[in-house]
Amino acid sequence: MAADVKEKETAVAIPKRGKKRRFRVICGVLLAAAVLTFCGWRMLSDELEVSFYHLYSPKIVGAEGVRAVVLSDLHNREFGPGNEDLVGQIAGLEPDLILIAGDMVNADDANLNVVADLCGALVKIAPVYYSPGNHESNLMYEQGSPLESLLVEQGVHFLVTWSEEAVVGKTPFLIGGLNTSPEGFAEYGAAFMEEYEKSSAFKLLISHYPNLYYDALADAAVDLAVCGHFHGGQVRLPLVGGVYHGDVGFFPQYSGGMYQLPHGAVFVSRGMGGHSLFPRVNNRPELAVIDINGRQDAGPQQTSS
Repeated sequence: MAADVKEKETAVAIPKRGKKRRFRVICGVLLAAAVLTFCGWRMLSDELEVSFYHLYSPKIVGAEGVRAVVLSDLHNREFGPGNEDLVGQIAGLEPDLILIAGDMVNADDANLNVVADLCGALVKIAPVYYSPGNHESNLMYEQGSPLESLLVEQGVHFLVTWSEEAVVGKTPFLIGGLNTSPEGFAEYGAAFMEEYEKSSAFKLLISHYPNLYYDALADAAVDLAVCGHFHGGQVRLPLVGGVYHGDVGFFPQYSGGMYQLPHGAVFVSRGMGGHSLFPRVNNRPELAVIDINGRQDAGPQQTSS
């Protein structure tokens, strides 16, 4: 009889363990699905990301420093109706300067309302300095678009291989815009840069193409260069960075972030939109904030939110 009781007890115990095992399997599957869903959302998220960068320069006068917000490669995208969400984000950041590094429009779209309305709102927040990219250049010089005059009327400092002096806080700046590709630099940019580099002010140069700093401007005496164009490499891999851009092929040297040069730094925006059917992967649209400080201990190099 004792043996019979033991067998019955064992027969009852087996289903209990089976239920627990099934429960753990179901929980594991649900957890894995949740993790994969979250990771997939993060990988393909098109939600705007605000990234904070810090740059030290002994040229900055005063303890408060200078805050610059950087936009590039919007490609006529809107964050909220009329870009009201984007404008609200920028207003809340309280920048001293707003820098636009080109390709805010599309060369195959003559509509200028998106960029005009955006810039009209931005100039009410802080001075806007805009250097065109290849899409603006195509519209202006090949299609006769009135983009430049339209933005100048809005109060934008539109810099086509040109520079302007400014005092930001207490610091003298020379803010320039270099509107040339690496291939055209010798003809269209070299003379400008030779004169530009002579200034002792803080030299902030907006130049759409990051690959200008591969060779032509690798040793340029520029305190901060601001670029776009590469869209963050479209697909970004952890510890590697951007994967591809048609101008330079796989693994661009400067695909997104702050990079040190011998005489300064180059910042490459990951951009805010796109002009391709291929999605951005692990590469959220970026609104970048660069805090330029006169103290080396003013903050970490990069954070995001």
